[in-house]
Amino acid sequence: MKEAVLITGGTGKIGSRLVEHFHAQGRTVVFTSRSDENIAKTVAGREGLFGIKVDFRDGQAVETLCSALDGLGVGVAALVNNARDLAALGVAEDGSVPADNWLAEYRIDVVLPYQLTLALAKRGGLRKVVNVSSMYGMNSFNPHLYEGPFRPPLQYACAKAALIHLTKCLAVQFAPDKIAVNCVTYGGVEGRVDEGFKKRYATLCPMERMMKDDETVGSVDFLLSDKAAYITGQNIVVDGGWGIW
Repeated sequence: MKEAVLITGGTGKIGSRLVEHFHAQGRTVVFTSRSDENIAKTVAGREGLFGIKVDFRDGQAVETLCSALDGLGVGVAALVNNARDLAALGVAEDGSVPADNWLAEYRIDVVLPYQLTLALAKRGGLRKVVNVSSMYGMNSFNPHLYEGPFRPPLQYACAKAALIHLTKCLAVQFAPDKIAVNCVTYGGVEGRVDEGFKKRYATLCPMERMMKDDETVGSVDFLLSDKAAYITGQNIVVDGGWGIW
């Protein structure tokens, strides 16, 4: 059975970079997406690269994914929990967060990584897990970064904070099974914002800029490598120093 890196949300901004990076290393890579079109574009006939269509908002999504892995004859040695649900970020006009969005965000950021890690651990062969968090899981939103009405998606920040703590708990739970569980916390990544936002961000960050796409890869690569063999339960912060001010 082939040993693979499984990356959830593998056609998004960060996920696509991770997929390309690990495939370029010659590793077998499996990724998830909700889009047949995005899967087809990413795979494009390349060997050792497999896309699985799954919607993690579905209560049977983990079972669907594991069944697809069985069909591919692939075992998962490393898991990167990176899936997102952008629809869950919605905030009402008065700044309040609808209850459904709280639940949806916690499902994708906490419940899913928990369920998927357990399921893959039971299958055997899993050795590394990396959860993807955000600087807002460690720091509150800074109103000086935004223009217009300040309506932060508090559900996102709280769920990402919970994911960091889940990482620690799972690291302890799976240490006897020799499964290392760690987290990477990213700062803001270029590409989805205008120049005004980038300038405001630069004034609030010690490194005076946002993260570049290719800078999202190194921390995950390290944690999945043998160089990190004695590291578990840690949160590697890659934010240009945002959280130290």
